[in-house]
Amino acid sequence: MHSGKWRIKPSGKLPVFLRYVINSSFTKGNAKINKIKRLLENRVYLHHMMYWKATEYNPFETEIIGHLKKNDGWFEGYVKRELADSEFLYKKGLELKKTDWTKQATGFIKKTLDDLLEKYRIICCAWYVQYPLDEYFESTIEEYLLKYINADDRDFRKYVLIFSDPKNMTEVAQERWRLTKLAKEFFRKKENLNKPSLSAKNKILDHLDKFAYINRGLATSKPYSFQDIVKRLKELKTQILKGESIDNLIYQVSEQKVKDDYKWALKRIKPKPDFLKIIKQARKHSYMRNRRVEAFFNADYGANFMYQEIARRAKFNPNWIMDVSVPEMYDALDGKKLPNLKEMKARQHNYAMVVRKAQTSLITDPKEIKKLEKEYSVKVDDTKIIYGVMACLGGIIRGRAKICLDKHEIRKVKSGDILVAQYTTPDFVPAMEKAVAIVADQGGLSSHAAIVSRELGVPCVIATKNGTRIIHDNDLLEIDARKGIVKILERS
Repeated sequence: MHSGKWRIKPSGKLPVFLRYVINSSFTKGNAKINKIKRLLENRVYLHHMMYWKATEYNPFETEIIGHLKKNDGWFEGYVKRELADSEFLYKKGLELKKTDWTKQATGFIKKTLDDLLEKYRIICCAWYVQYPLDEYFESTIEEYLLKYINADDRDFRKYVLIFSDPKNMTEVAQERWRLTKLAKEFFRKKENLNKPSLSAKNKILDHLDKFAYINRGLATSKPYSFQDIVKRLKELKTQILKGESIDNLIYQVSEQKVKDDYKWALKRIKPKPDFLKIIKQARKHSYMRNRRVEAFFNADYGANFMYQEIARRAKFNPNWIMDVSVPEMYDALDGKKLPNLKEMKARQHNYAMVVRKAQTSLITDPKEIKKLEKEYSVKVDDTKIIYGVMACLGGIIRGRAKICLDKHEIRKVKSGDILVAQYTTPDFVPAMEKAVAIVADQGGLSSHAAIVSRELGVPCVIATKNGTRIIHDNDLLEIDARKGIVKILERS
């Protein structure tokens, strides 16, 4: 999004600790590891929006897209590194989860934290690359398609979506697929979900052992609980009682469905080698960026057990430990006092971050935040029609809007509502399963909202830019899920 001298991106709520890590990641050293020349060392995070100077961001964007246009091998190296780092983080999460932190020396905890944050920063530095790549692949696939079919072909958008699907099944998709298969088994055996048998309980616990981390997000919620899974199984049962086929639900979220769609599209379009290479790159990128999110989530879930022990030793509220900054986390390990109640309440209510030369400052003083507001702001037009990009096709849909800026707010979403978010992450899936449509401020065709909405078959409009600022809770919306148009029919 452009606004005067700024490049702006919606950036949802994150706890202070992780926002601090991400904002401190774009250093010369990390950029060199990721083979990036143009630096993004300066930015401001304010009111869930990230601001970059256009004079910094535009050359960075040009550099990244330039690699794709020159076909110089940079992209392949980038994907390979990110997947390797992602697998390292995912396994690290499993290791951290199994560690008994109460028995570890403070020096060991500090060394573990050092190593983890170093890997976090390297992978977060490269994270920014995904935004120009998303735009490049979407526009390039559309340009190539126009050489094969007309823009008004009824399946034009469908081909774009299929050609940007992940090349492999994501773990979020696996979780939904396995849950649906579990539902089929339980319904066939007529399991009483209010009092499940020992066998059913063990299968749910096995499911939780592998997938509980998904619901936690980046320290924005609790991992899936036993009751969470039971509730979702009951919701699947309700769908079946309304006439939905369980086998169709399983197929719609299966890897086979993605493969079948891809074969169908290739057969119809018959792309030449140059176009096919772009398609394969887009699918690799889509899988990599979603796998990276899963890995980050799992690592953070495992690390949470370490953070809880740090809080215990510091005699600090464990529910607040993720709202301390990185330097403050190390202070706690050195026996220094953490922020008092007043300060913690202030930063949980609202905070800003200013990054200069990759050095991050946390700001919680309302007066200082007011000063930032004078320079950093987003103009929001008073309109009742919003335009976006279709990520999952459908028809005309009506429903009440539920604005969800973070995981804590998704409980508002009931069956038949329209989920409106800046973007979605794996912990939003329970709300996405209930929604009749999804509207997101940001996201390309390989974003979480785009991929999961297609897996769930829930119509989704992405890249509305200011949807969460224009739409209000409980507004009556009408979504044209063929053209990406969101209309506000009635204000709440």
